[in-house]
Amino acid sequence: MNQAQFRMLTAAEQSLVVSTETKRIADLDEEALLALHDRVRRARNKYSKLYRRQAGAQVRTDAARGKASAKNANTATKAEIFEDALARVSRRLAVVAKES
Repeated sequence: MNQAQFRMLTAAEQSLVVSTETKRIADLDEEALLALHDRVRRARNKYSKLYRRQAGAQVRTDAARGKASAKNANTATKAEIFEDALARVSRRLAVVAKES
């Protein structure tokens, strides 16, 4: 993720993404990882659903999917940022769960 993408997030969202960095999740136990996983998953779902709703509504207006998706690029970018964060937490959670 580059700085421009990071700056498009709110302060709370930035904090959530930072908390999923590999160094920060290395020492978390399984319960803490589950809680973090849930928070990140909810954020990812929020932006994924929002993107689909906005793009679907825009398709009706523009009569073209390409135009509709371009107008919601920021929402799609946020969904991707949280998808990457969720993947990091999921991988670490799988390792910790396997160990226990």
